[in-house]
Amino acid sequence: MRLVALAILLTLFSSCTDSSEVVVRVPEPKNLLSQEKFTEILTEMAKLEGHIEQKYASATKYHKMMINSGDSLLSNFKIDKAVFESSMDYYGSRQELMQSIYDDVLDELNEELGELESE
Repeated sequence: MRLVALAILLTLFSSCTDSSEVVVRVPEPKNLLSQEKFTEILTEMAKLEGHIEQKYASATKYHKMMINSGDSLLSNFKIDKAVFESSMDYYGSRQELMQSIYDDVLDELNEELGELESE
């Protein structure tokens, strides 16, 4: 249930921008992660963050653990942190596309939750 709440928060935060602000579009990096791969990584990060948040109440421990675990997750995907960050900057500068990605993350988390609940 916490995963669903986390995913909903991600979606809400991504859509909460001041409409008077101009979002500067970041040029496409040469090593841009595909939308599918980026969505897969964000889905796994959401699950990881939910687990860490539940396990560690201390904000300091939570922050340190999330950084280390996030780095490990990227390593498992064979993705360099700079590649992930440049992809995040690119997709983040395209709000509608980023909203679509977060919607896909939420759909995937809900699907996995449904499978777990049916077991």
